[in-house]
Amino acid sequence: MSTRPTIVLLPGLLCDASIWEAQRATLAPHAEIRIADFSQLDSIDAMARSALGLADGPLIAIGHSMGARVAMEMVRLAPGRIEKLALIDTGVDSRRDGEAEKRQILIDLAFAEGMEALAERWLPPMLHEGRVGDQALLAPLKAMVMRATPEQHHRQIKALLNRPNVRPHLEAIACPTLVMVGRQDRWSPLAQHEEMASLIPNAELVVIEDSGHMSLLEQPEQVSRALLRFLGFEKDHSGADRAALGEVKPMGDDAVPDRIPDTPLFDRKRSLQGYRINKMAMGLGNPANREAFRENESAYLDRFGLTPEEKEAVMTRNWREMVRLGGNLFFILKISAVDPVRITEIGAHQAGMEHADFLRDRLGKK
Repeated sequence: MSTRPTIVLLPGLLCDASIWEAQRATLAPHAEIRIADFSQLDSIDAMARSALGLADGPLIAIGHSMGARVAMEMVRLAPGRIEKLALIDTGVDSRRDGEAEKRQILIDLAFAEGMEALAERWLPPMLHEGRVGDQALLAPLKAMVMRATPEQHHRQIKALLNRPNVRPHLEAIACPTLVMVGRQDRWSPLAQHEEMASLIPNAELVVIEDSGHMSLLEQPEQVSRALLRFLGFEKDHSGADRAALGEVKPMGDDAVPDRIPDTPLFDRKRSLQGYRINKMAMGLGNPANREAFRENESAYLDRFGLTPEEKEAVMTRNWREMVRLGGNLFFILKISAVDPVRITEIGAHQAGMEHADFLRDRLGKK
C-alpha cells in the first residue's frame, strides 16, 4: 500500500486531463495523481462527490477555474479528508447578473456551428492579451475544446450557473490553502484572488506573471514550481532557481531577527514581494534585454509589471530601496553590468551612508 499522498487534479470548463500534463509530470514523482473527469456531470455538487470517490483517505485537492469551485465544495462536503487545497484562477460568488444570457450565446453557438466555432470565440479572452495570436499556445487548447461536445458544454454551464456562493464558507476552510492567479487574468482578476486569500484563514497568494486565465498552459513552469513549494516537494529544485522565484526560506527563519543593523534582511516576505524586480534583473543576463534596457529603461521595466514604486527605485539606482522592496542583491547587481557602478557605492547606498564615510567606517579605508 502506497504511503505517498494522493493529489486530485480538477479541470475547469471544457478542460480535460491534457490541461494538467505539465503539473502531472512534475508532481507524479512525489504523489499518486488522479485527474477528475467532469464531462458527464451537470452540478458542482456531483463533481465534488465524483472527485472525492477517486481515492480513499486523505486528499490534496488542486483545482483550476470551475475545478477550483469543485475543490471548495469537496472541503465543504468532507473537510476532514482534504489535507491541502490549491485554488487557481477561480472565484467564490454565485451567478452574476446577466451571466446566464451571456453564456447562452455560447451554448447556442456550439450547437449551431460546432465546437471549433466555440473555441475561436471563447478562448482568446481567456488568455493574456499579448498571446491571443500565439498558435503554439492556442493549438492544444483548441484541440481540447474540440474533443468536447455541445452537450458537455451545456451540462457544465448549467453547473456553473447553479454554483453555490462559497464566500460564507471560506473562513471555515482549515487546511493550508494556496490561492494562485495569472496577473493578467481578465476573467478571474487578481483583486478577486487577493480577497479570497484574505478570507481563508490559512491561505497564501501566488501571482503567476505574464499569464491570463489559462495559467496551467500559459506559464506551466511557474505553476508547477509554486505547487512543488506549497506541497513541500521543492527540494528537487536548486536553491538558485527557487530564490529567483522568491521561494527560498532563510535558514532559522523563526529564530533570526527582522533586520541586521542598517541592512534589510532578505527574508521570505521580501523575496516574495521582490519577484518582479528580481525577474527583471535576471533578464539582463540576455544581451537583447541589456540593449532594450539601455534604449528605453522605462519600457523594459514595464515588460515585467514593476509598480511605480519599484520603477522609481530601479531608475534612480536606489539600491537600499530595491532591497527594501524585495530585491536580492545577487540578482539586482546585474543592473550594474549595464550601468556600471562601484560595488562600494552600492554598499554605501544600501547602508544609507556617504561613499567616503562607508569606505572609512565600514571598510577601514582612509
